[in-house]
Amino acid sequence: MARTIDEIKKEMTSNFMQMEAVKTAYGLDGSKSFADCFSMASMENIIFYVFAVAVWSLEKLFDLHREDVYARIERLEPHTLRWYVNKAKAYMHGKKLVTDCDYYDTEGMSEQEIAEASVVKYAVATESNTVVYIKVAREVDGNPAALTEGQLTGLMSYMAEIKDAGVSVQLRNEPADQMRISLLIYYDPTLLSIDSNGNGEQDGKDPVREVTKGVIENLPFNGMFRKSDLMAALQSLPCVEVADIKRVEVKPRNADVWQTVEGYVRPYSGYYSIDALEVEYKPYIAVE
Repeated sequence: MARTIDEIKKEMTSNFMQMEAVKTAYGLDGSKSFADCFSMASMENIIFYVFAVAVWSLEKLFDLHREDVYARIERLEPHTLRWYVNKAKAYMHGKKLVTDCDYYDTEGMSEQEIAEASVVKYAVATESNTVVYIKVAREVDGNPAALTEGQLTGLMSYMAEIKDAGVSVQLRNEPADQMRISLLIYYDPTLLSIDSNGNGEQDGKDPVREVTKGVIENLPFNGMFRKSDLMAALQSLPCVEVADIKRVEVKPRNADVWQTVEGYVRPYSGYYSIDALEVEYKPYIAVE
């Protein structure tokens, strides 16, 4: 990692001040620092600064070169789950691979055209019993969504062509897992009011519902949902005195049975949508 200009200059000037020839030429006794003996406007200070900038620039170039080499090595690594994820995201719908290659010719395409063709925005790979499973999703209105039938068919053909020989790859393209949440909130009546429909109201919004939706929507793709994270987010609201998560249930979209979440759970599809959010509000009475 490149040193700072000041660090480089300090090292050079420290060595300079310890040289016997320098002590003799300038009449120095070695007890003072470079800054004590030479002003900022001195020729010596300017020369050392220029050399320090030159050395710093060279070290920065070496850092950039190292990062580029590491990035190229990572992209070329076959047989890793990261490689499969990157390849899935590199799929361009409606485009043809360069003959006998695993990449596209994007010459002449604008950045917008490349972005529109790259339909896989979310991907994560896991391995079980020698099978590589890849969860994928596109992006609709900023949120994950299942690929269309045509996009999935194209992706399957693409992965079959570029995958390593002998490796079984299974794509999982599912709509969001369903989630039902039931909360009990003891609120501060001075900070939150309850409307006729039983919803919290503060500045035209229900902060409890907003925070709950935010926790779910901001989970990383295939990220773990933890009840403790939701509890911490609810307790951080000034209007909430006590929060109780009565129940959280989840299930894949095509499953029949709801699973009660105990502690944490990972989505089958890679992401969740809240199908039901029940919030029971009770005023918090500090003195009875």
